[in-house]
Amino acid sequence: MITDPPEHIQKEVKAVEHAVVVNANIQVVYERWDRMEEFPSFMEGVKEIRWLDEKRFSLISEFGGSLFESLCEVVLRIPGRRIAWRTLTGADSSGVVCFESVGTNGVEVTLKMRYNPSDGWNDEAVLKARIERNLSRFKKLVEG
Repeated sequence: MITDPPEHIQKEVKAVEHAVVVNANIQVVYERWDRMEEFPSFMEGVKEIRWLDEKRFSLISEFGGSLFESLCEVVLRIPGRRIAWRTLTGADSSGVVCFESVGTNGVEVTLKMRYNPSDGWNDEAVLKARIERNLSRFKKLVEG
């Protein structure tokens, strides 16, 4: 009989990171990202985000032709600087998005995500390319 590994055994974890410079005011960029329920309108793979309270949200996403449903929690919110989250149920992942002023009217948006490839996100190149496209779409949305 095969069983899940004990909780104290470390799961495999991989990480991806990408950054983009958005030509806009840092507060505008931060506030636009903080409206996560709008992600499905421009983020590939994000099907639905529904806030349950001020910290928790449900997420339905697609990767590799499979749908994933997760309960997520915002674990850190520093207005104008960063937002961090983690999954409580579903595919094991966590991440942080950081906002850093550059130049006179630019914001570097850096997304860092850690994930467990055994939970279905097993193609790192595809995931990284998707994150790059999503950040590019975010840039166009904010600048447009």
